[in-house]
Amino acid sequence: MKSFLLRGKKPIIKWGMLPDETYFKGQLPEGYSLAISPSEGYIIIDIDKHNDKNGFDNIPKNLLSELTNTLNYCTKNNGRHFWFKYSGKKSLANKASGLGIDLRTNKGYVVWYPKQDIKECLIEIKNTSKELNKWIETLFSYKN
Repeated sequence: MKSFLLRGKKPIIKWGMLPDETYFKGQLPEGYSLAISPSEGYIIIDIDKHNDKNGFDNIPKNLLSELTNTLNYCTKNNGRHFWFKYSGKKSLANKASGLGIDLRTNKGYVVWYPKQDIKECLIEIKNTSKELNKWIETLFSYKN
């Protein structure tokens, strides 16, 4: 993992050049937010809920309990970030699905809304199941 400051939605540094396990420390300055980029092998399912899109409507019902049993938190627009350790074998793209569901890998980042330090929350991140992998891979794996 790595964390860095955003001003608006823009990183204030070249965050891709930060080594893993580099974390912003201290109080957030006024007008800034904290971003987290997951380490390789971790993924964040970003469910959006704004305008006419509600990503929650596109989540298979059989996956809801798995999503709620991992590290997750509400976002600014009443969406949600669900953190997982990906147990599948396919290469996943850091991209939007068009369904109000985005995937963030180590090639992307999300705003960190919880008050506690990400390092204190790592134990809450669960491995993906075969069923969740199949759904994620359908939406986000690279097409060969």
